[in-house]
Amino acid sequence: MTKTVPLKNLAPNITKVLQSIPGDNNSLLLNKQHYYQNSLLTSWCERTPHPVTLRYLANFGKTLTEEKIISSANFVRTELPVRLALRIRDLQKLPFNFTNNFHISQVYQSYYHCFNAFRKIGHIDTLKENEDFCKFLSSVLDDHLLILPHLMMGALECSILQNMKQSTLDDLMSLMLRSRISRRVIIEQHISLSRSFSSTASDNTNSNTNGITTNTNTTKPSNYIGAAFQYCSAIEHLNICKDITWNFLSRNYPDLQMPELIINFEDLTNSNSKDVKFQFLTNHLDYILSEILRNSLKSTISNFLKNRDLSDKLSNKPPPITVDITNNKKDIIFKISDRGGGMDQDQLSRLFSFGKSTVLAKNYLNNFQKLPGLNLTPRFPVLDENDSKVVKNTGEIIEENKEVQLSGMLHSLGEMETTNPNNKSDIRLASSAEIGQVEEQLDDIFDNKHSISPVDPYKDNKLIQKSALRRLVNRPLEYTLGISLPMCKVYIDYWNGDLNVYSLEGYGTDVYLRLSKLGGSGDKVQLDKA
Repeated sequence: MTKTVPLKNLAPNITKVLQSIPGDNNSLLLNKQHYYQNSLLTSWCERTPHPVTLRYLANFGKTLTEEKIISSANFVRTELPVRLALRIRDLQKLPFNFTNNFHISQVYQSYYHCFNAFRKIGHIDTLKENEDFCKFLSSVLDDHLLILPHLMMGALECSILQNMKQSTLDDLMSLMLRSRISRRVIIEQHISLSRSFSSTASDNTNSNTNGITTNTNTTKPSNYIGAAFQYCSAIEHLNICKDITWNFLSRNYPDLQMPELIINFEDLTNSNSKDVKFQFLTNHLDYILSEILRNSLKSTISNFLKNRDLSDKLSNKPPPITVDITNNKKDIIFKISDRGGGMDQDQLSRLFSFGKSTVLAKNYLNNFQKLPGLNLTPRFPVLDENDSKVVKNTGEIIEENKEVQLSGMLHSLGEMETTNPNNKSDIRLASSAEIGQVEEQLDDIFDNKHSISPVDPYKDNKLIQKSALRRLVNRPLEYTLGISLPMCKVYIDYWNGDLNVYSLEGYGTDVYLRLSKLGGSGDKVQLDKA
């Protein structure tokens, strides 16, 4: 016989369950009215992003003029809100219990405020307006540094709850990461072009009180693909990543000799060459190489300590890790070989998936939360409009509350649909002083006072921009996150490369990394991955 329970008796339990569901109950964006009745977003989603290749950007930037800089600024101004709108719509199509996850909701809300800020910026007509626009773009790059850790932690929490198929989660993460790369490269390229033009123009008109002339142009070499890309030495960057990883482990095992890293190089285009330099994003390259080396080193040490003969005093040095680098006309190929015991076929089949078992996801998430200096307390720029602690309607900062400064920055640029997008006075681009406040806040989020790595090759390199990937590279070796190789796979695929792993259980693993030389004649459309 079925027993009927009055609804009023169940109410307290229902309330408890609802309150326990992660998410932002005070959000202005995660509600039915904004979520499903937003005609503004729909109109932007109907637009088509413009396919862009690195070669196109390179050709565009080889000879710089004021007209080209202004044209580039307006391309970024109109292209970015389209790309952001498409990702927002993708998140809206997902089950609400996924998007309402705390970390994913931060991504959603940050994207919407950024979209809203971009769409209100009027046509850019002068170099001074472009200078202000570049300051705004820099603040966007800084503000979105936390997107990456939020995506990663959101994926792990999704795995714990098992509320999305593994294949669906993999496709979503790949889409979000590829889109993020595209947007950041487009922004960084424009900022770099603007700085290059401004610097050259200033040098050429040093005696001119105005500092810039409209006749100035700069010409780049034939193999130039953009100022955001640096010439990277394969061997130098491999050693940089090795030093970071080896130093962490040497602190954990002070009495153990570190494995030797043997580097072999062969250039199929020049038999006399001892190294190869190629254009790449340094933070992407170092992240990829570091994560592969971390895995090889950890497995090598673990397998060595497990099987070594303690009676043999000479057996205190693990076997070497060997890297064979081959350069050809179109690619650079790295083969990283270790004797770390290998892995079974089940592990191998799940190596590049963001979806994890509940137990593993909990362990990885726990490691993520223990990362030195990672502070996710400062929220993304999502605040109630009645929150008087942060901004006026004009965007002026009233009170500097350390926990909400970062949130206030883009909120002041991305107020809800209350202003006229055709009126330039409706949006105030971030000032230099405010950009400085954001930089200081980011230093608190990824606290530089924490011990990160005894070797930081970037600290004196002002060309290196803030990067969430850089922070992940510098994490202590014991913090395994479980989704680093899947992320590497996405980054490598994005740049038309390839990553394959072959393992012999009980012996070791070979990793084959192929990086395409960017900007070649066979350049694929990469930046259309909106």
